[in-house]
Amino acid sequence: MGNEHSVDGGESPVRRAIRTVRRNQWTGLVVNITPSAFWLTVFFLIPLGVMFYYSFGQRGAFGEVLLGPGNVGLQQYKLFFVPQDASILQAIWWTISWMVDSVVPFELGLAAGEPTPYVQLTIKSIAYGLVTTLVSLAIGYPTAYYIAHVAPARYQSLLLVLVILPFWASYLVRVYAIQILLARNSILMNALGVLPFFEAGQSLMNTRFAVLLGLTYIWIPFMILPVYASIEQIDFTLKEAAMDLGADRFEAFRRVIFPLSMPGVVAGSILVFIPTTGAYVIPELLGGTQSQMIGNFIANQFGSAGNWPLGSAGSFILMGIMLAAIAIYQRYGEGDLA
Repeated sequence: MGNEHSVDGGESPVRRAIRTVRRNQWTGLVVNITPSAFWLTVFFLIPLGVMFYYSFGQRGAFGEVLLGPGNVGLQQYKLFFVPQDASILQAIWWTISWMVDSVVPFELGLAAGEPTPYVQLTIKSIAYGLVTTLVSLAIGYPTAYYIAHVAPARYQSLLLVLVILPFWASYLVRVYAIQILLARNSILMNALGVLPFFEAGQSLMNTRFAVLLGLTYIWIPFMILPVYASIEQIDFTLKEAAMDLGADRFEAFRRVIFPLSMPGVVAGSILVFIPTTGAYVIPELLGGTQSQMIGNFIANQFGSAGNWPLGSAGSFILMGIMLAAIAIYQRYGEGDLA
């Protein structure tokens, strides 16, 4: 051991060799990326590739995955998107008509059929994600604005700690806490009884409201923090300049402050939309049978249904939605996710 520090000014041959290897452009690149590349390949790319291959297979009579020459094809994707005995164009038209009929307060009867239940579930999940994102933005933006610009500087760190404080508790514990609050005869349900349209003691569990409340509560910090970071960097003398030029407070905010904070708004929206659209635990614990989302469908296919090919196809379709959301961020946000 003593010899390791006696060669070449106290540096051992082993250390000198490691330093030489790491300083070389190519050997250093290999040494530095090998651990992460191994981890990424073994635990991400290979399972992803296997699942992608499974999505082209078929389910056997006993739940096995059939991947023979006569079984591999696009049947799972067709089953997901195209109703039985319908063409692709009919499927597209029925999907658009179903979405329009779902939005307008009266039935138009535009199409002779409906999209598949899987497409309906996907659209419903996207709607949950969009509503949660909008509610998080409506609550999170004023909160971030107050912390970044209105609150005294000595309290800003404390307020940020309060925003992230729920993360100190387990995800499941927080969801179970919402269950307790929304259960029948809870303190909150009895307190809401003072409202004229709410009957005291009733339960809000297993409703869409419970799912939206849970999604918003869990993910709203991911809206507040990016917006706060964006607002904190704004030079508010620009707002004063706009007001000197005749704009009122609202106009100065709308035309100066809000556009400058858009990178944070877009980043927060993506960070909320992606996990809420693919949520599984919250709809399972807070929603009823009418509040299931695409994440629950995928889990059921890999679980009780035993249809891994259809579950794999659903997973990649959901992944495509996520990639589309990230592409929007790359286009309109700061573009630094990649």
